[in-house]
Amino acid sequence: MHNKYGIPPASGMEGFTQTVEGQTKLLVPELSLTERVPPKVPAFFNPAAKLNRDLSVLAYRAYAPRLDEKTFADGFGGVGARALRVAAEVPEIDQVYCNDVNPTAIEAAKQSAELNSVSGRCNFSINEVCKFLMQGDREGERFGIIDLDPFGTPAKHIDCVLRAVLDDGLISITATDTAVLHGVYPEVCRRRYYGMPLNNSYGNEVAIRLLASLIALTASRLELAIKPIFSHATMTYLRVYATVAVNSGQANDVYSNIGYVMHCFNCGHRMSAGEYDGSAKCALCQHRMRIGGQLWTGLLHDRDFVAKMSEGATDPKCKKVLDAAVDEIEIPYYFKGDEISSMLKTNPHSITAVIEKLRAAGYRTSKASLNPGAFKTDARIDQVLAALR
Repeated sequence: MHNKYGIPPASGMEGFTQTVEGQTKLLVPELSLTERVPPKVPAFFNPAAKLNRDLSVLAYRAYAPRLDEKTFADGFGGVGARALRVAAEVPEIDQVYCNDVNPTAIEAAKQSAELNSVSGRCNFSINEVCKFLMQGDREGERFGIIDLDPFGTPAKHIDCVLRAVLDDGLISITATDTAVLHGVYPEVCRRRYYGMPLNNSYGNEVAIRLLASLIALTASRLELAIKPIFSHATMTYLRVYATVAVNSGQANDVYSNIGYVMHCFNCGHRMSAGEYDGSAKCALCQHRMRIGGQLWTGLLHDRDFVAKMSEGATDPKCKKVLDAAVDEIEIPYYFKGDEISSMLKTNPHSITAVIEKLRAAGYRTSKASLNPGAFKTDARIDQVLAALR
């Protein structure tokens, strides 16, 4: 008999195989390792998301010492790839809770827990994600860390995550509806994220700031305040890590970090603004500017926290992401290197050389953590071009 999701109950692990990710053994569907697009049936596992899980392990290992209640909850656990890696690789976490609507996935996760000898620290459930989160841990208490990694948008689940996390807890929230957040479906984006996207060269930065803004505004309605401490974008995967505090005063100040990004599609000028101005014209060429937002314009990274994550990183891919995040300046957009080279009609400049020249000209400049081929600067586009000519 199938459940209401069309998934048969587990009756063995036929079609599954064992793989190793990080330091953790996982039972995963064989087809997920061979198909270009991993199938959702009999259970979902995406091997290409290893970098995202590697970064999660580093984040949770760095944050766990701050927690009074060292519990971790994964509402969309699947075969347990992230939850089991936390259980096996983050010993600071006392109890791990892994939930999914798919009983076959949960059965695979249970068997993987036995393979890694962590069954005593793992708890499994088959439930809708918000019901799972509202039930809390074994004592019915909130969780110290909550991970939300759904298919598509997280918008309808963010309330549940915020209600289920402890004061001074950590939430990590993923969005994979990148076509929406990058501007292909702007009206859907405005409905889901309360802001308009920009389909331009730094669209993933706008997208991740729209996600952060939604989390912050939802939290403020619940008398909570969030602080993003790390964010990243890989492939179709946007992710924000944020602390949560029960603090109505800080919740009142949410709009100090909410604003807009304005972009001229004629000359490439870009800027941030605290207020909406739909009739704004470009200061450089007088064309009307397009507006993205409302969105989060504050910091996306806590430098000390990301540095702590980086201390534990051994994978070069993780180190590259984290090192860029540590040094990033707080500009809510970036410039792509090939975009600038195209305007100058020159061969591509190395990002390191661009940064050196702009700093020598007196501008604040850094690498862009969301794009290895880009940089951030407080210089305008005309000033960037002048410095590089």
